[in-house]
Amino acid sequence: MDDEHDAAPESPKAPEQPKAKAKSGSATGVIGFIIALGGGFFIGQWINNRGKTDIELAEGPRYAVELRGDEPSKGPADALVTIIEFADYQCPYCEKAAGPLEDVAADYDDEVRILYKHYPLPGHPKAMPASRAAWAAHQQGKFWEMHGWFFAQKADLTQLDAKIDSLGLDRAKFLADMVSDAAATSIDGDLKAAGKLGVRSTPVFFVNGHKYTGTHSAPQWRSIIDAELEQAEALVDRGTPRAEVYTALMADALVRDDSPKAAAKPDDHDPRANYRVLAEDRPALGPADALVTVVVFSDYQCPYCSRLAATVHELVANHPDVRVVFRNLPLEMHPRARDAAKAALAAGRQGKYWEMHDAMFAAQKQLGTIDFSELAGSIGLDIGQFATDMADAELDRLITEDEAVARTFRVRGTPAAFVNGRFLGGAQPAAVFDGVIAEERARAQALVDAGTPRAEVFAKLMETALPEVVVPAGGSAP
Repeated sequence: MDDEHDAAPESPKAPEQPKAKAKSGSATGVIGFIIALGGGFFIGQWINNRGKTDIELAEGPRYAVELRGDEPSKGPADALVTIIEFADYQCPYCEKAAGPLEDVAADYDDEVRILYKHYPLPGHPKAMPASRAAWAAHQQGKFWEMHGWFFAQKADLTQLDAKIDSLGLDRAKFLADMVSDAAATSIDGDLKAAGKLGVRSTPVFFVNGHKYTGTHSAPQWRSIIDAELEQAEALVDRGTPRAEVYTALMADALVRDDSPKAAAKPDDHDPRANYRVLAEDRPALGPADALVTVVVFSDYQCPYCSRLAATVHELVANHPDVRVVFRNLPLEMHPRARDAAKAALAAGRQGKYWEMHDAMFAAQKQLGTIDFSELAGSIGLDIGQFATDMADAELDRLITEDEAVARTFRVRGTPAAFVNGRFLGGAQPAAVFDGVIAEERARAQALVDAGTPRAEVFAKLMETALPEVVVPAGGSAP
């Protein structure tokens, strides 16, 4: 398998007495926001945390988040502190993080700007539709109103019609924007920008390029902002115009997170654990009501993946209760892998996904120069329709979603497979799969015996599967 790395460096602690620049009355604002979010638990948490300023201040490298220029923003363009947030509307931690940050930022007058970038996690089915709806609201100048509402609704869209009316939005334009290619392209761009900087979960913040993850109390945010504000003001004192401070800070910032990290290895995954790697809306071989679902991550230019491609057919032929689902993970080292993935998806629209899958692996040595249209013709596709489908941004979105799922479950090399969520790395022989399949079949059959319909077995198993890979500090998973 081809491995990459990930993790973040340690940072020194903050000074005990951050300089206070917030306006009076901020406590009332924080409590008000927490009450709006829903009650005593959050008030208790705020009271418990209100004096905590022990935050690890990032003093390592700054990172330049890739920006298009049309991201939703709050605060002046010449603010001395720019906070870029990656979040997911279905993520409870993102909801918890929103209040303290926005309240504290408002207390700094014109010194702080917040930019929002979408990072809908693959395990949150409501997150992508909510991101699209927020993007559509942004096209009519109502992003922040929709943004706050989605956190309060936990990304639930059942009351969206009423919200559209209450915000006075043009309904026809909103609905068209929500399902548009432009929405997909924008959100995909945010996902790609996050991937370059090692973002795999939410929320993540880049404060003048310094990376912070998770939720923080209001006093902790003041510590972070004050530290960055002090450095930004020093630039202004030395002659940097306010409007150019962020650009100056980004001059030497890193565009990728390539810092030394613990290697992500196959043994990061607990071999006995079941991970919530879903299989919906992806090419599949085998029955839809299979007791065992094998989700494969593959790259058409990866030589090890070509070995597993034959095994995939063998598994389905030998096990009538096994389904194999294909997800794409085109590696950067393989320049035509992404186009090949699109070609297979385009072929799938004409009912010939697996024919294209097999043809490309058979012609793998020629994939660097091959004409995909000729390959499409060789398997009997309508070439005109194939060309149209290849140009559809929806295919890129599907691949980007697969890449996001791979990041969530620490899959950085190919091939990799999850058997009812059980991880198997590399081009394992059929015999290895057979052993895991037998164990998972018994578990699935027990659900059927207890009354779960066969067609609902995989979904039932995923309800209790792990939503991410947890690696203990200082080592790999047990």
